[in-house]
Amino acid sequence: MKRHIGILAVILVVCFLFTACAGDSADPVVEPTVAPPSELEEQSDEVVDPDLTCTITLGNWPADTAPAAELALFEGYKATMAKQYPNVTLVPAYYSYTLSNYIGMAKGGTAPSIFQPPFTDPQLLIKQGLAGDVTDALEEFGVLEKLSPAFIELLGDENGRIYGLPREGYVLGMHINIDLFEHAGLMTEDGLPKYPTTLQELAEYGRIIKEKTGKAGLVFPASETYGGWLYTNIAWNFGAVGENALEVQQEDGRWVCNFTSDAAVAAMEYLRSLKWEYDILNADATTTDWAGAHSALGTGEAAMNFAADDSVDQPTAGKGLPVDKFALIPFPAGPEGAYALTGGTCYMFAPNITKDQAVALMGFLKIIGKLPFLDDDIIAGMRADYAAKRERGAPVLPPISAWTDEAYNAKKLEIVNEYSNVDMRLFNDFFDSFANGKIILKGEEPVFAQQLYRELTAVIQRVITREDADVYKALEQAQKSFQEYLDDEINS
Repeated sequence: MKRHIGILAVILVVCFLFTACAGDSADPVVEPTVAPPSELEEQSDEVVDPDLTCTITLGNWPADTAPAAELALFEGYKATMAKQYPNVTLVPAYYSYTLSNYIGMAKGGTAPSIFQPPFTDPQLLIKQGLAGDVTDALEEFGVLEKLSPAFIELLGDENGRIYGLPREGYVLGMHINIDLFEHAGLMTEDGLPKYPTTLQELAEYGRIIKEKTGKAGLVFPASETYGGWLYTNIAWNFGAVGENALEVQQEDGRWVCNFTSDAAVAAMEYLRSLKWEYDILNADATTTDWAGAHSALGTGEAAMNFAADDSVDQPTAGKGLPVDKFALIPFPAGPEGAYALTGGTCYMFAPNITKDQAVALMGFLKIIGKLPFLDDDIIAGMRADYAAKRERGAPVLPPISAWTDEAYNAKKLEIVNEYSNVDMRLFNDFFDSFANGKIILKGEEPVFAQQLYRELTAVIQRVITREDADVYKALEQAQKSFQEYLDDEINS
């Protein structure tokens, strides 16, 4: 429960960003709830610390195959760093993180100074002593107290020491094609989509849409790892949490998986029913991937898609769905809970970094705009980002900030208002759902999530292609396979 309370603390920031967006107006005006910053801190090429001397390896540097503009951007950051910290040496060292290869690097002293793991891994790395402490460096930069409490719990230890910073994140919900809801007669008197609030309603509304439009009620990407990823959230809402969790660490430290609890089986039976009882799934589910799911929704081949706030541009700007025909709604509740998966990536640091290296790394993160500082260049970048979103037809929405800095968040909100192109009534329920506690935010399964998703996707493929498939037996086989994987990779 403590973790749930901690994660929900991020809503303090979300409430700030969205209070002014709420309401019934079809043409909302976003007003900052705090005074805008009176003075912007100007980032310059002047020397910040001529005495700081160290070398840092940048695992967050783009790959050589990255677009030329991105590489040029980082070269510019490097040049600015050289002027502000002339005795700090930056070593570009692109690193594609995986848990299995990082552990060996960290223990062997060869990990890059900064790297980018998913939100599934920080607590595991911290508890095993495989991440560097940057608390003092954050305090030196004056931003330690500005980090959202939710992220302190995610990226800190029991003593409040900090080992990472958020990079980007998302909350899983559901994308809606309003045009298909209109054709199916699923609209309210206010002209808003009558969307499903429960998984049962999803099945029922999906069937209405299929019957009245001939289109899939739900597009479900059951290829590669995507299906298993979405299944975990469904399973939580059927009760696969706590003692029934899909992954549990025993008192002796051993990790065990549990795919055959009543909750896990019920969740898989639910998915099976969407195919064989309600018939609302896309016909090519087993070959549909993440991009294909967004395409189906954006082109009007499906009415609903489990997706997050960080991908609202995919069906709109990417596939041509007008922003006034698109909505983002909360993840439907299940019979045993209302959870929404939250994930993303963070910055973490090698376990052997020195205090000087930690300070240098904070200096670099400030230069690239990842700390809550405002200068003319950062503000111009914010405006350019939101202007580009509006220009290409993507919804312009306030981001979920990792920082509690009022001036920083107020400036973002001011710029969002400047470029807003949406009716916030189509989005408020999504953000309000975790602001008011109706939805509990929950991180991904804690260890080797991608392999877990792969095993569960295989089960989903079986049960939606074979009407007589034995759900329990399929889950039992997947459980055995994944347990062997855990034993080989982490329990040995």
